[in-house]
Formats: sequence, C-alpha cells, structure tokens
Amino acid sequence: MHSWEAIEPLIARLATSLEYLELKWCIFWPLRRVILPSFPCLRELCHYQMLTHDHGNETLLNELFHLVPRVTHLHLYDCVYYRHLTAFPKSLQHLSIDEMMLTEQTFGQITCPQLMSLSLRYYRVWGLNYHFTLSSFIRDHFPRITYLHLDRPRILPTALALARSQHHVQTLKVSLKSTRGLDREGTDFNFPPGIPSDILRGCILPAALQSLILEVVQTDYELERSVPTFTQWIDDNVLPPVTGLGGPDLKNIDILFVRLESKLERERVVRRRWVKSPNGNWLMEECL
Repeated sequence: MHSWEAIEPLIARLATSLEYLELKWCIFWPLRRVILPSFPCLRELCHYQMLTHDHGNETLLNELFHLVPRVTHLHLYDCVYYRHLTAFPKSLQHLSIDEMMLTEQTFGQITCPQLMSLSLRYYRVWGLNYHFTLSSFIRDHFPRITYLHLDRPRILPTALALARSQHHVQTLKVSLKSTRGLDREGTDFNFPPGIPSDILRGCILPAALQSLILEVVQTDYELERSVPTFTQWIDDNVLPPVTGLGGPDLKNIDILFVRLESKLERERVVRRRWVKSPNGNWLMEECL
C-alpha cells in the first residue's frame, strides 16, 4: 500500500504477535504523525521501496531496526537511494539487498559481524575494478558470512572469485536467467571467461569454498542445448585442481536447469551433480 496511515491501525493490533512483515512501496509521510509499534516476535522483515529518494522511509527504517529485537532475516529491495543506515538489528543473521546499496554512503562504518548469510540482487555487469571494490566492501562490513547468494550476475568467473575472496564463505549459490539458452548467450555469461584467471586469483584468499549451487532458469528454446554448454564450462573452468576457480576445498557442485512453463509445454527440470571422491577425482551424476 502507498500509505502507512492506511495500514497503521491494523499493524498496531497485530504488532505483538507478528512474525513476518512485508512493506511494499509504502510511504511514511508526514513523519510527525508516524508512530511505529514494537515488534517483539518479528523474525523476518521485507521492505520494497519505490526508486525515489524518500527521507521519510530512510528515517523510519532506521527507527524500525530498533523495534525488532528478534528479527533474523532482512530483505531490502529497490532501496538504492537510501543514505546513512545507522545500524542493523543485533539479531540479524540473513541479509538480502540490491548490490547497488553496497556503498559507504548507505552503510557508512556499519559492520555486521554476526551475519551468516548475504544475498545480492544485480542490475549491471561487473567491471574488474568494481569487482575488487565490491569484494573488499563485503569483506569489511560482513566479515563472517559463510553463505553467499548472487542473483543474476552476468560473469560467472568473477562470481566465484568474489566468494573465494571472503574469509569464511563455504557455500556459493548463483541464480541465472537465460532467454534463449546458454549456448546462444555464451558471451553474456562469459564462456569462456574474458577476464584472465591469474588476475582473479590475485584477490582469492585461502577460504574454504566447499559447495557451489547454480540455478539456471530458461524461458525459450531447448533446455538440452544449455546443459552440455554449462557442464563443459564447469569441467574446464571450475574443476581443474590447479587452475580451476572452484578451489582445492570444493567438495560438491549442484546445478538445476529449469525451463519455464509455456502455453504448449510443461515446466521441465534437469539436474546435474558433481561430487569429489576421497581420491580427489570428480564424479558427475545425472539426477532425476
């Protein structure tokens, strides 16, 4: 709803028992009339905001963070114009945000050492300089994350390098969307990688990336043409023991290919899984 005033009476009645709250394009105005209740049981907060700079939302969001003492999951989307968030709830463990929010103007000196999981939604293609800046920012502000989810990054080698440049990330999940299939959009997904691997390895730490999860959603054309393209890329760029971007501690890779349902066809799903054996060899499984 577009007005906090319209939902304020309902929220006031439910505030003490709510465990989930989603605010979508809700304007807090005028500020002098807004009274936020405490949410003692809230576990998950989602805030989707219009792409406008609204000081009211920014101020109220900071205030709201002090009224959710038990929230563990926070989702902030389309909030790229926010400035000067003051602090995250101390109970926060899982954060989902737009990648463009990761700036000093938004976060300042905020760190969140208790955060375990970070999810980033992307709008643009990475340049190499931006990759290094983003990697350093995540490492400084969220130093202990063990799970990293990247939604629609366009260059897979840098996605892997980003995970391996963090101190504690053990699981990387990458979600991709393709219209015509990865075999037709190979240059967009960087097959083969256009950035030299030795440059990427320069920012990699001895972190223990153990699991790689890839979700590929395709809307048109044959799913079967994407599968071999992607699996060959895994074999050539991720698994090699010395030059592979997966790293020496990687133990398993799971890929889910989804062909979205159309008027003429049902949704199709193809799975592939790689498992590292005790002797160091990789075995690929075709899963139903």
